[in-house]
Amino acid sequence: MLQFVICFFLLMPATTSTNPTLEDANARMAVIKQAKQLLKTKYKYGGKNPKGFDCSGFTQYVYKSAIGINLGGSSKAQFKQGVTVSKKNAKPGDLIFFKRSGKINHVGIITKSDNNSIFVIHSTSSKGVIIEDVRKSSYWQSKISKIKRII
Repeated sequence: MLQFVICFFLLMPATTSTNPTLEDANARMAVIKQAKQLLKTKYKYGGKNPKGFDCSGFTQYVYKSAIGINLGGSSKAQFKQGVTVSKKNAKPGDLIFFKRSGKINHVGIITKSDNNSIFVIHSTSSKGVIIEDVRKSSYWQSKISKIKRII
């Protein structure tokens, strides 16, 4: 019987242990790296590729090309995905949503967050794909709605 057990374990395929935290960190960094490669891409209403992006087209493209995750086609649809996290617990790669007149109308990807700042890469109608600290922006600060974790 002991020989059978030993043979059974020797013939089992080798498995590697996975570290979800490390995998998540690698996925987050892949998202940020992909997003930064698209800096200065022009804004295009309804744009979903490097020829021009709107905000949700940008986040959708980045997540799909960097880590194979499909996001909805609008900021409102993307808002329904993932789980809500607090500003205090925001991590690079999380999506940040903004609202105007009570409705979600913009989304970006957090690149860095701490107690005083939230740096976001997003496609804006005025400047295209940029990184900015939305906590220090007179325009964006008051419009922050929620942060959602996809990874």
